Amino acid sequence: MFVAGMLVLGVCVEMWVRNNELLFESATHRALAKAAICDRHPRVDFLLFGTSRTQDGVSPNLISRALAEADSEMGSQRGYNAAFTSSSIDALEAIADRFLVRRELKWVVFEISDPQNSNPPTPWNNTGRDSESPALEARLVRFLEHVRFVRHRAAFVSDNLARLPALLVFAPALGGWEVKGSDQLASWLGHAEAAVEGFRTAEWQPRIFRGEDPTASLNAEVSALADRYAAIARRYRNRGVRVAFASPPLGQDWTPAPERNELKSLFAEVARRSGCEVWDYSSLVLAPGYFRNPSHLGRVGRAHYSHALGHEAARLFRIH
Repeated sequence: MFVAGMLVLGVCVEMWVRNNELLFESATHRALAKAAICDRHPRVDFLLFGTSRTQDGVSPNLISRALAEADSEMGSQRGYNAAFTSSSIDALEAIADRFLVRRELKWVVFEISDPQNSNPPTPWNNTGRDSESPALEARLVRFLEHVRFVRHRAAFVSDNLARLPALLVFAPALGGWEVKGSDQLASWLGHAEAAVEGFRTAEWQPRIFRGEDPTASLNAEVSALADRYAAIARRYRNRGVRVAFASPPLGQDWTPAPERNELKSLFAEVARRSGCEVWDYSSLVLAPGYFRNPSHLGRVGRAHYSHALGHEAARLFRIH
């Protein structure tokens, strides 16, 4: 009786995994998980890409509210935060086309920052089989590869397991910024974030690079980065999607902070080579209360930064 029950349970689990195979496969990598959640949204008008600085610091819902305030015709736009921890320029290049299937997509903002420049790539799992396995072992491996639970077993371990509720249950309601399970549940239940309070436009005015400054002298490594960012932007612009870059805010206690000094020439060259604006928020002097740690915004900071991005987007991407 026990054995029969276990067999029935095993069949049910196998069918569950088989019916949601793409989601279980996506659970094994941060970038693929964010893309799979985005796929479950019926409509995405704008996207945000970047590291945890953008993931923690930008709410698409609050951007939509700011758009409505600045330009009523843009107020109906809905977005998704596709940023993830330890994102890198390698990851952006690898995942960029994954989001271009959205025909309604109108504009995107890419984070440009020191961690985005320097984080190592985070490749997804290699599912290739070992061609040198003994014959019997190889046949067993080939058999087990047809069992979806075995093929996607990595989804049930470590951080991957924590992604499954978002992928399988909460996905259509998530804005992409919700890292904690409590925030995911709140979004799923329809509890909207509180609107920004006491927003001061002058405090959140970024330095904007438009490629109008004299050509910057870059070393070979930084020049290659500028070309790579410009190439990513070009892939979107060729599909009719408008693009901007943003360097997120940093607390004054965060050191070293290349964004405040030596990366200005990179910002200028990315603007020049891509033909897209770069919004530099990294040098703003902001109150400590906006941050949960020196390099990441907290709830209050997220509300203000999202509002600021919404107003810049309304200015640059307005539809009339």
